[in-house]
Amino acid sequence: MTFENFLMYSHPVVQLCALFLGLWAMYQGCKRFAMQHGVKTMFPWKQHVILGSVALILWTIGGLGFYVTHSLFGMTHITDGHAIVAWYVIGFSVLGFASGYIMNKYKKKRKWLPIFHGILNIFLLALVIYEAYTGMFLLSTFGLV
Repeated sequence: MTFENFLMYSHPVVQLCALFLGLWAMYQGCKRFAMQHGVKTMFPWKQHVILGSVALILWTIGGLGFYVTHSLFGMTHITDGHAIVAWYVIGFSVLGFASGYIMNKYKKKRKWLPIFHGILNIFLLALVIYEAYTGMFLLSTFGLV
């Protein structure tokens, strides 16, 4: 099995795991939002940071799909919308990671950065769900199912 084939088979599995990690981190982020608005709940800060960081890093690494399609088929963006949205996923993942890093590294009372971070990552999660949806159709196209 070549490295490209390994990536082609592992890409959907890893990205699906990242989706579940991202959903879990988002659930925890919603708890933080509720806590900030008077609801008594526990916010597992460190776990949220770890889960969110791993999901964001895996989504960024998911961009290796461009390498796979180029290596196997001699071109990128053959997956149309799936490939185009991947660029946004990579960019928003970097922004989500950076904003989360700042909040975790320099803990203080903030208003706008958590709002930016939350809205950005909600939008990112919607894009990732779109990627999973379009990716399901690509599985049969590439003969993986």
